[in-house]
Amino acid sequence: MSEPMSEHSHVAVVGVGNPIMGDDGVGEHVIEELRDEGLPDGVVATHAGTTAFFALEAMSGADYAIVVDAVAVEDASPGAIHRYRYREGSFDGSPPDVLMHDFSFSDALQAGKDPYDLPEELLVIGVQPADTEPGTELSDTVAERIPEVIDLVRETIAARTRSEVEL
Repeated sequence: MSEPMSEHSHVAVVGVGNPIMGDDGVGEHVIEELRDEGLPDGVVATHAGTTAFFALEAMSGADYAIVVDAVAVEDASPGAIHRYRYREGSFDGSPPDVLMHDFSFSDALQAGKDPYDLPEELLVIGVQPADTEPGTELSDTVAERIPEVIDLVRETIAARTRSEVEL
């Protein structure tokens, strides 16, 4: 069972990806939308670009993290939303293919567990890209899924907050 959020805990929401490569920028778009809508107390939203260790730094000290990125899964339809839970040092099932420019995210989590104060549990939300050609706009298919991704982020945060209240 996951630890509830304490009075001084926080959740890190981290967008990763390259915002000038079409749908690879979905993480940044989600972070900007979350910031525009306003975040609950104890939630910090950061865009970490394409550097795995920036993502680790953004979630260092958090009790829980949610990572949003474009994740290509073979035979999935563009815009499909994938979820991967990381706990106790590994991903449930197959790890997501989140490839940063410098390191795979899975490898970075393993390498960063000593130098960073990483949460024991995190969720990766991946959106199947339709177009990763150079450009700053998302494809219509991926852009249409942003509200659903934001709802999923907010529901995940709310569920962690509820588990705290229940204790």
